[in-house]
Amino acid sequence: MVRINEEKREADAVTSKLFLTSINSWYKKRGIKVGVEKVSNLYPNKQDKNKRGIAVTLSILDEMDKCRARAIDDNGQVIMVEDEETGEEKPKMTTIQDPQEVTFFYNVRIEDEEKNEFSVNPKASCFPLFNFAFQATGDLPQDNTKGFICDIDELKASLKGIEFMAKAKKESFSGGNSYWVLVPSVAIDFEEVDE
Repeated sequence: MVRINEEKREADAVTSKLFLTSINSWYKKRGIKVGVEKVSNLYPNKQDKNKRGIAVTLSILDEMDKCRARAIDDNGQVIMVEDEETGEEKPKMTTIQDPQEVTFFYNVRIEDEEKNEFSVNPKASCFPLFNFAFQATGDLPQDNTKGFICDIDELKASLKGIEFMAKAKKESFSGGNSYWVLVPSVAIDFEEVDE
């Protein structure tokens, strides 16, 4: 029997941006050891019909004495506070110890919808991670700096079981706005993908 799920999903305390800014502030030199836990299928992008989203969840394998996080109430929802300058609601911030996981949400441009193929350009926030994974599997040369086209199954296979040291880097759009990028360094262990 099908039932409606009335429970709200618990909000993530640690967002990708908060995780990356924590690395930049407190773990910049060494980084934080992480491993790919799961990769979603492609899902629709509400703002651009030519793009799709991909969610990549990383297990945090190192201890983190400090990590920026959104404060979560007893019901698993983000606590909101009023910004004194703008009067707008914003998440209340805190620091936590030893977060377990963090999810990165990436947008990719669809090349062939039927084949689930998408392109990744070098300025995309997902490029360092996806490029690193394909280099680790030997699908791309170690010195690759060019964009590439792949399908979701190839991406999932390249990310499966990979562990690395996560570092953070700030990039800029041509218009001047900046964004944080996950930068993998030194593959620690790579499980061979079952054929």
